Amino acid sequence: MLFLRTVAFYFVTVLWWVVYWLAVLIPVLAVMFLLPAQRSRHYLRIFLLYFGLSMVRIVWRPFFKVRFEDRTGGCREPGILIANHRSAIDGFLVSLPRRNMVQTVNGWPLRIPVLGWFALSAGYLNITGWDSETLLEHAKDALDSGDGIVAYPEGTRSESRNMNPFHSGIFQVALELKVPVYMFCIAGNEYMPDRKFRFREFRDLAVRLIGPLEKEQVSQCATAYVLKNKVFRIMSGELVSMDAELDHEKNI
Repeated sequence: MLFLRTVAFYFVTVLWWVVYWLAVLIPVLAVMFLLPAQRSRHYLRIFLLYFGLSMVRIVWRPFFKVRFEDRTGGCREPGILIANHRSAIDGFLVSLPRRNMVQTVNGWPLRIPVLGWFALSAGYLNITGWDSETLLEHAKDALDSGDGIVAYPEGTRSESRNMNPFHSGIFQVALELKVPVYMFCIAGNEYMPDRKFRFREFRDLAVRLIGPLEKEQVSQCATAYVLKNKVFRIMSGELVSMDAELDHEKNI
C-alpha cells in the first residue's frame, strides 16, 4: 500500500508540474520580454510561489495535510526567512506564508530542465556557486524589489528531527543588509521522502512561521556566528515542541 501511494504521489506531482508550466508559459514569456529585469524577476517569483502553493494545498492534499501557523503578528517586512531542511518537499512548503520570496539553492537544482531555467530567470540565489560579494548583490536586488529571501543554512537535508549545524553565509548577508530574520519550522516530514526518494510513511505535517528577529536585534549580534547560533537555538526549541505535538496527535 505504501508503495502504491508513493507511485501515485509522484505521478500526480509530475502531471501537475507539466500542466502548470504549460498553462503559464505564455504569461511567463510576456513578463520576461516586456518588463524591466527586476520587475520581471519579481513576477516570475509569483508564478513559482503559486506553483508551490497549489502543489501543497491541492495536489498533495489526498496524501497528507499541512497545518500552517503564522506567529509573526502580521509582520510582512521583507527579510530573510530561515527554514530547517528535513526533506526534498521543503522547497514547496515555504510557499505557505504566501510571501513572494527568492530561494537560495545549491548549484544542482539550477541545472534541472525547465524549472532550473525558471529559477535562474527569477533570480534564485546560488548559495554555493557565488562568492560573498555576488551573493550580497543579488540578495539586495531581491529585497529592494520588495521580496524576501528563503535560506536553508543546514546546506543539506537532515532526514531526522535534529538540525544539521548552520552555515554562516546567509547570516552575514542579514547583518550587512540589516534586515529582519524570520524562522520557518517544519516538523513531521523527515521520512517524506528520504534521500532515495522513498516515502517511509505518509503523515500530516506541522509548519510554523515565528519571529522575526527585528533589524535592531540582528544588529546587536556581533558576528554571523553569534546570529546563526541564536536562530539555531530558537528553532531547535520550537521544533522539539512541534514534534511532541505531532506525536501526541498521532497517538490519540
